[in-house]
Amino acid sequence: MENLNRLSEIAHQNAVEHGFWTDKPSAEHCLMLVVTEIAEMVEADRAGKIAVINHIRKQNNLAAAQKTRLIDDVDSAPDFNAAFTEMVKNTVEDEMADVVIRLLDLAGSLGIDFDKFSPNKYHRAFDRFSFAENAFALTKGLCRENINIFKRIQFGIHYVSGWAKCQGINLDWHVRAKMRFNANRPVRHGKKY
Repeated sequence: MENLNRLSEIAHQNAVEHGFWTDKPSAEHCLMLVVTEIAEMVEADRAGKIAVINHIRKQNNLAAAQKTRLIDDVDSAPDFNAAFTEMVKNTVEDEMADVVIRLLDLAGSLGIDFDKFSPNKYHRAFDRFSFAENAFALTKGLCRENINIFKRIQFGIHYVSGWAKCQGINLDWHVRAKMRFNANRPVRHGKKY
């Protein structure tokens, strides 16, 4: 993924602007919201919800690919939110991006400098496990209290990045796209917290 320090700064600022930090939630609160995103990702997989944009790219369907141009350029697409809602929202890729964004937000709130971390050496053969098993392993890793919160955040981002790569998902694009979509949402995205 691109510069994690910059992404965490943007994710946290957006979350602050949308009221997620008004009551200064604990790390446990934030990690529980990450776990809910993991559960949403599993539900999307169970329902077979994949991003239309990824399906089109994999099929090399040039006619349908014209439609993806509506959102391919995250920064300048004209009717981005409508196209995103139609082709990406609530899919496996979208929920995977949400997991990373919530972790980046927490990192931003804690002032984590990813450049000071030694590389995460965790490796998992994602293709040897079911989607639900991979999700459970991610959840377990994020909930290990004997590991400090900084390392758990780093682990989570590294894990999802590797998992996305194994699935053929352009996680960088999905994170940037979801961050743009989130910037135009209501306070706390219309939820209580």
